[in-house]
Amino acid sequence: MGIKTKERHRQSEEEKMRHRLQPATVLLYLTVVVFLSLFFTHPFYLLALFLAVAIVIFSFDLIREWSSYLKIGLCFLVVIMFVNVFLVREGATVLFLSPAIPGLGRIRITFEALCYGAGMGLRLLVIISAFCLFMYVVHPDGIIRLLGGRSYKIALALGLSLRLFPLMRADFLRIMQVQQCRGVNFHGQGWRERTVKTIPVIKVLLLSSLERAFQLAESLQARGYGLGKRTSFMRNRWRIGDKLIVVAICLVLCLSMWLVMRGQTEFHYYPRLQSVGSGDFFGAVFLGIFLMIPAFLNWGWKKWPTLRSRI
Repeated sequence: MGIKTKERHRQSEEEKMRHRLQPATVLLYLTVVVFLSLFFTHPFYLLALFLAVAIVIFSFDLIREWSSYLKIGLCFLVVIMFVNVFLVREGATVLFLSPAIPGLGRIRITFEALCYGAGMGLRLLVIISAFCLFMYVVHPDGIIRLLGGRSYKIALALGLSLRLFPLMRADFLRIMQVQQCRGVNFHGQGWRERTVKTIPVIKVLLLSSLERAFQLAESLQARGYGLGKRTSFMRNRWRIGDKLIVVAICLVLCLSMWLVMRGQTEFHYYPRLQSVGSGDFFGAVFLGIFLMIPAFLNWGWKKWPTLRSRI
């Protein structure tokens, strides 16, 4: 029991650390990352965005959660590269040229098309990683508090949608564990038997979801949600850490505008890969360092707990 209590306490502390930042700060940070990933075409800068978000995820101890998102992203990356390589015939460096195929002609695979598919897949990985960080760092209640005074309907819908899949996944795993304690074996059998044994789990999951929906509706009605101007018991304070992240975001935007004016964020894949210089490398490094500020702050909070009350 003592070990379980310590584990729960550790998990509670991790949850508090993840939700320490202001929701507005995290939303601004992720919006800038997604916008830059859609705007940049240079692979160095896309790689800098990906590594920065990955290090921030690592600082929040979200590697296990991120791995599931990363697997899906890598599957999409392979699909994008496959489709681009076989459908795009442009490019000067030919890797493979097949004989003439009736109805298709000659399949021409180029190195430029392969690199372009990898670059677009890297952009997708940045966006997926940003949404993973959003799901686990921004608390749904924080979104409701942030938007509740402006549009309570949007805030309620967004909060429910953010809670839906994590709660259903936790309930599903909990019900599976209960069934396994009762002797139900979900492994080592045919897919038909596993499906038959999973159906009762889904039924219980639907019942628990309906009960939670009734409880939520009763709670909203008892609190008078949406009937008038809302009151606030707890205010989110803007700490120095939030201000430092906002300053870092401003520096990132200024640096990005300067790089755009110099034409360093564009990259031409066709007809031949564009050559890269040292300026592109150093610009991507500085961009990534500025975007790693949340990770540096989080590591500082973990190593020196006294900083939590100051920053």
